[in-house]
Amino acid sequence: MTVRRFDAVCTMISKYKQKRVITLGVCLTLLIVGSVVFAIRSSAQEASNPPDTSAKAQYDQLNQQIEEKKLQLQDLNNKINQYQDSIKVKQQEALSLQGEIALIDDQVSQTNTDIDRIKVELERTDLEIKQLALQVEQKKQQVTVLNERLGDYIRLLNQYDGESGLRILLSEGSISDFFDRVQYSEDVQQKIKDNLVDVRKGKEALQEEQSAQEAKKGELASLNDHLTQSIQNLKDQQSYKTDLLNKTKDNQSVFEDLLTQAQVEQKQVDAEISSTEERARQKLAQEGSKLLDSVAALSWPVSPRNGISAYFHDPTYIFRRYFEHPAIDIPTPQGTPILAPADGYVSRAKNAGMGYSFIMIIHNNQISTVYGHVSKIEVTEDQYVRRGDEIGLSGGMPGTPGAGQMTTGSHLHFEVRLNGLPVNPLDYLPKI
Repeated sequence: MTVRRFDAVCTMISKYKQKRVITLGVCLTLLIVGSVVFAIRSSAQEASNPPDTSAKAQYDQLNQQIEEKKLQLQDLNNKINQYQDSIKVKQQEALSLQGEIALIDDQVSQTNTDIDRIKVELERTDLEIKQLALQVEQKKQQVTVLNERLGDYIRLLNQYDGESGLRILLSEGSISDFFDRVQYSEDVQQKIKDNLVDVRKGKEALQEEQSAQEAKKGELASLNDHLTQSIQNLKDQQSYKTDLLNKTKDNQSVFEDLLTQAQVEQKQVDAEISSTEERARQKLAQEGSKLLDSVAALSWPVSPRNGISAYFHDPTYIFRRYFEHPAIDIPTPQGTPILAPADGYVSRAKNAGMGYSFIMIIHNNQISTVYGHVSKIEVTEDQYVRRGDEIGLSGGMPGTPGAGQMTTGSHLHFEVRLNGLPVNPLDYLPKI
């Protein structure tokens, strides 16, 4: 058989089988499209489901334990509120030794309950971190599945889009027209785009879960700090009660004498601060000294993470019947470094031994600051300091150096004065 005759036979066979080949191509095309769509749907469903039932059971168990902790917290918060109401009532009553002891007892009970509450909060937060860890792991698995499936779809599309027998078959005009109608390529590409969106959303969800986990870890660290401070508050309250009973011998008249002494000491300190500031500013003016910066705002001298225990002119201040509270009290552990809140000039650094020790700094803009109950002084008078310099250590624990009379616990007494008169320090400090 000659080549020309062979070609003629092949042409006849091709024409004879053309319809059957077209039918086969259509069926094969539909099979490919169906398999890709089925794979995409299956993978999406697989990616959205939890990786295993054991993880879900563990998640549900943690969730149940978290709910139990929330109920415990609700009970403890109710008890704390009851103690707070009782404390407010006692604070409004006439100051007496027995009333003061009763007030301390309520404060001790409240602090003990608060310690229990923080411990439950710690347990709950730890459970929530474990729960978030499960969710993070689940999201990682889902993203992994989505990425793997996406790779499979792209390889499958490339496979059927390559130079294969099927591609040659589909190059015929009528088959191309069929593909234009069913939009095979567009459909598959759209499914891949949708899968890419799922991958992006999965990664965003994973990042959100990881951020939530880190936030919970930060909350856990903050709770631990709060627990440490509450335990210190409890020790201070118990120490204050012991110190008060030792000094008064359970005698009301002795208690009143102590209050009178505290009142006299307060007036003496206030007069000393005022006269010292006046002399210091005159001296600076005569010497032509210029302080190092213009005070627009102050920095916190100690961290305010434990809040404020007594505010400026606080109406609940226990000794308000005898004198106003011209400062804010910042709870902080005994011996915490005190940092200068702005550049300034040390006009007074009084070490009173077991009495009331304090430091005073003169700043620009007619502002001065005072730091009371200082357990250690680390600057000298006539010294210039820069913002952030350590000037001393905090105190305030009853019966310790620098604490003075009638102090109730470790804290920093922080005053801000404008033109020699006490003003609210919170007006000059960053908000907390």
